[in-house]
Amino acid sequence: MRFQDISGSRWGGLAALAVLVLVAGCGKSGGPPPDFAVEVAVTKPEVTAVEDTVPAVGTIEADERVVLQPEVPGLVESIHFTEGQRVTKGEILFRLRSRKEEAQLAQARADKDLAKANLERAQTLAGSKAISQQELDQMASTLEARVATYELESRRLEERVILAPFDGVVGPRDVSVGQYVNAGMPLVTLVEDARVKIRFQIPERLFAQLKKGQRGRVRVSAYGDRGFEGVVDMVNPEVDEVTRTVAARLVVPNPEALLRPGMFARVELIVGRREDALVVPESALVPALDDFNVFAVEDGRARLRPVKLGVRLPGKVELREGVTPTAVVVISGTQKLVDGTKVTPATDKSVASVVAVQ
Repeated sequence: MRFQDISGSRWGGLAALAVLVLVAGCGKSGGPPPDFAVEVAVTKPEVTAVEDTVPAVGTIEADERVVLQPEVPGLVESIHFTEGQRVTKGEILFRLRSRKEEAQLAQARADKDLAKANLERAQTLAGSKAISQQELDQMASTLEARVATYELESRRLEERVILAPFDGVVGPRDVSVGQYVNAGMPLVTLVEDARVKIRFQIPERLFAQLKKGQRGRVRVSAYGDRGFEGVVDMVNPEVDEVTRTVAARLVVPNPEALLRPGMFARVELIVGRREDALVVPESALVPALDDFNVFAVEDGRARLRPVKLGVRLPGKVELREGVTPTAVVVISGTQKLVDGTKVTPATDKSVASVVAVQ
């Protein structure tokens, strides 16, 4: 088989031209030309206050919770609340039938009044020697006994009225009017919701950062990222030898009654605060093998700078080291850059939080 030499033909010229184009293309590095400016979005670090926090989880508990029970048996005569109602301390919630106790109290009152009148009359006769001192002492003793009986009957009558021991909200009642109840039978649950408690645990290694009076923040899924501030009011003096954790309790004011007992809570224990931290959008970070970098614009070129990260915020991150407050950091277009690439600020006005480089 013979091959025809076409180098001198028209086809040979086209082939040579294609080779030259291919060689010229292979001579490029694949990046932008040395004098080509890449358009990027930039910003300056935001100087703001950030907090160091220790995360934990817990369950919201009522500050005070009690199941009301009668001290004596009886028939439920009346109920003075509706389920879910807010009540105040000392408010009447239940009355048990008390006709017999009322009669006994009336008799005790009459006996007390009679004994008191007898003693007063005897005391007026004591000066005339018409009555002995022994009789006076006996009458005085009788009055004391009658007073004690009256107080006892008063107490028995009070036991048939169930009062709210503190301000709170009553739950579903377990009895109805006309129902006979025994002593100690559950009637209704009363919950104080003016503040709540959250019990949580932190690892033993963080025990030195935990102390009474420390501030904390609670978040629940029902209210998204809204935080509820509280204070640590109890730290267990012992470490759990099984889990190697320390139990603590956070007390959170609840004036709007938004936090309910039983809710799952995410706790952020505040262990430190920096007022002048430097924060940039997370999009500015350039991942490396073991750390992160950012591109800082210097003299119109992007310079790769290693940084040390601090607190992470929603969509932002604190830079502890590597940049200054006056630095200009690339936040969009980093994938097109290498160290030393010439850059120009983006002209897209829709880019949020962008500071144009002058």
